[in-house]
Amino acid sequence: MMLLAQAQSVSTGGILSPIVKIFGWIMEGIYIALSSIGIYNVGLCIILFTLISKIIILPLTMKQQRSLKINQVAQPELNKITKKYRNRRDQASMMKQQEEMQKVYDKYGTSPTGGCATTLIQFPIIMSLYYVVRAVEVYIPQIAADIKGHPDIYELIPGSGIGINDIPGFRISPLLIVPILSFVFQFLSAKSSMSTNQMSDDAPGAGMTKSMMYTMPLVSLFMCLSLPTGLGVYWTASAFFQWIQQLMFHAYYNHADMDKIIEKNREKAAKKKKKKGPSMYERMLGAAGEQPQGGDIKKSANVKSTKNVEYRGNSKGGIASKANALNRKKGGK
Repeated sequence: MMLLAQAQSVSTGGILSPIVKIFGWIMEGIYIALSSIGIYNVGLCIILFTLISKIIILPLTMKQQRSLKINQVAQPELNKITKKYRNRRDQASMMKQQEEMQKVYDKYGTSPTGGCATTLIQFPIIMSLYYVVRAVEVYIPQIAADIKGHPDIYELIPGSGIGINDIPGFRISPLLIVPILSFVFQFLSAKSSMSTNQMSDDAPGAGMTKSMMYTMPLVSLFMCLSLPTGLGVYWTASAFFQWIQQLMFHAYYNHADMDKIIEKNREKAAKKKKKKGPSMYERMLGAAGEQPQGGDIKKSANVKSTKNVEYRGNSKGGIASKANALNRKKGGK
């Protein structure tokens, strides 16, 4: 009862509660479907739940992969621009570099943030899934009755002794299979993603992108060691399905007509730009271009200073004005 009360207190999801409830209904539907054929296993529910969640966000993933693939085609041109301005760090050169790179992005109908936007959209969905998996017994109330006849209902594999509420920790035990698989699949997924989004070593963010291929699997390993196995199962299954998706996307794009894909993408980008105006990236680039350069600032300051001197000289109360008046008075005498 105490565990159930704790689960209920963390299952709401805050502002994500509407999405959390929807995914909770999906989890309950999966459990009811499995129990109708005599399968009472929460671990399998989580795996199937992860698969369904991947299918739900598949359109977003497809859009992200298409953007990454087009950016890969455009990358050689972007690399040339990066190499051209490699040793030029003044503001004018950096602005010129950004303008030339934007022309390349326009040519291919893409943007440097094409894949990021999709990732941000997926984030609340993933967080909602997290809340459901963390408090699965809240969203599947039938478990309380079924567990009496099926005591292994919370085991990952019936009879294995690996409970989904157990925390692997930093010790040798059968529970380590989940963190290890999470590390492996996360690494394969990251490596596959790297092959899609190739960039030169000089490109901005290239070092960070490569380091993520090793950092993310380690983060995944640590999380699965520190959290209940049920969440580790979700994390591992998610990485596995993501890796499979990327292999399928690679197979498709390796045989696809990229010229047609790029042309279609460019037409869509042009219509979107005409309807909504420049993207945030383009607006930021334009705003930066309007900022005065170092020489312009000095020139502006000198012009302003000259105008101030002229104004003071021509004003009625100015020193030069009084001197001229005095000279005219003496001449009149």
